[in-house]
Amino acid sequence: MGMPEIEIEKHVKNYWGSIGRLLNDEERAAFNEIEKQFIDPTEDNPVKAVDVAKWLDPTPLLDILKTRYPYFDNIKERLIPRFRFLAYMTISKKRNLRQAYLSLSESDFMQLGFDDIPNYELLREFLYERIGVENFPFVFHCIVKEIVFLLKKKDILLGTQIFQDATDVRALKHDPDAKYSGYYKESGYKLDVTTDAELEIPLHYLPMEITADEGKNLVPSQEQLASLGIQEKECIVDDKYATYENIAQSETQGIKMFYKIADHWVSNPIGKPEEIKRLYQKYHQEEDFVAGANLEFMLQYLSKKGENEAVGAYFRNQRMAEAKKHPFKYEKKCKKRGSHMEGFFGRIKTTTILDDHPSRRGWKGFLLRAGFSMLSLVFAALIRVQNGILEHLTNVTYII
Repeated sequence: MGMPEIEIEKHVKNYWGSIGRLLNDEERAAFNEIEKQFIDPTEDNPVKAVDVAKWLDPTPLLDILKTRYPYFDNIKERLIPRFRFLAYMTISKKRNLRQAYLSLSESDFMQLGFDDIPNYELLREFLYERIGVENFPFVFHCIVKEIVFLLKKKDILLGTQIFQDATDVRALKHDPDAKYSGYYKESGYKLDVTTDAELEIPLHYLPMEITADEGKNLVPSQEQLASLGIQEKECIVDDKYATYENIAQSETQGIKMFYKIADHWVSNPIGKPEEIKRLYQKYHQEEDFVAGANLEFMLQYLSKKGENEAVGAYFRNQRMAEAKKHPFKYEKKCKKRGSHMEGFFGRIKTTTILDDHPSRRGWKGFLLRAGFSMLSLVFAALIRVQNGILEHLTNVTYII
């Protein structure tokens, strides 16, 4: 078993205290300068959550609350430490507001920007009434949008290639809202996540019932990414997402969709080019019909007309042919998604509160855990990017 959190903090405090006693005045001055710089938490140098959260510049996020406070312009500076407290609460893996509140000393609160220890009710109102659990996805997307903006300034484009998958999240016994899944063989919920394939930053998440169809989340995810200014080029998923409708919607929007080819799939004749042309001719009396159109135009036209089976079949036939022609290359692409997403979900279940002894039953309790877990990753990423760190952006393992 690992060392308890309280013991880790004690060792860290003793370590830095001993370092301080060994320094002369000149070295102590230099050390104080180092303290004014952001320190990225690593295995060799874990960092307290408050010493990470204090480096967040939440100014770009404040407009989230513009409609929540009648005198927003007069008090928005006061919201800065409250946002830092929210970041602290998520990256410190605290299960609830009271636990987070009681874990901070007066000096800790002051590091976050408060003048003194804030009233508990003030933070409760900020978190649960001014923001609200149901708005956590909106806060998440605003953070992602800022990360996209900052990385783009460094010529790093997020979301050009994405992975999407869902994972089960177990529920407590006697949870009235949780359903039983024969597939997962447990009662609980499900979390659908879209991540950047290279940096593994989550770009969109959707809490679901455990028996719900995650395939229905693909198009909403693509629409959300587009609203964040992300230009998705490749989408790599498993076969549950590879419906004709999803394939048609993706491919006609310029997003190449890759997926595991199911054993029972065969080439669908409705997707043959000659059938596409024949189907297109059915619309020859429509005002927007274009005579002599090329195949690409026909596919886009038919997709807009709702002919998703034919359009999806055309692109799936093409992908099946590609997988047959280059089996090792195709399989490698799909396996990369599988291993990356398995590792991603494994990390968030062990380093966030997503699957860590849930303290609340019910759908709202799951929304809270899912929201805090996903926010912890993007808060960690935003703080790192704001402070010039571009590696291991969502790693919260060594934040204590």
